[in-house]
Amino acid sequence: MSLGERVRERRNNLRITQREVATALGVTPQYISLIEQDDTTPSLSLLIKLAEELGVTTDYLLTGKEFLITDPIPAIKAAAGLSLKAKRLLLELIEEFTEPT
Repeated sequence: MSLGERVRERRNNLRITQREVATALGVTPQYISLIEQDDTTPSLSLLIKLAEELGVTTDYLLTGKEFLITDPIPAIKAAAGLSLKAKRLLLELIEEFTEPT
């Protein structure tokens, strides 16, 4: 399976659109489509952001090997059973608790 196929499969498993991923990453939906079709390869910095948004490691996107994610933010983003609203609320809550005082 290719990088683009893993991105598409993961995005579909999370039930999020190319537009939602693109908005989160600051790119166009067309660019996400090009990645998923293996017509372009994202830069390293975009690959890192893409992995975080999809709740997987960069290793997984590049090689298909799965590793345990211990950071709660990608884990929340990856939780297929949570609604987008619930994910946003949990992320806001974590941000509130981790802000320096």
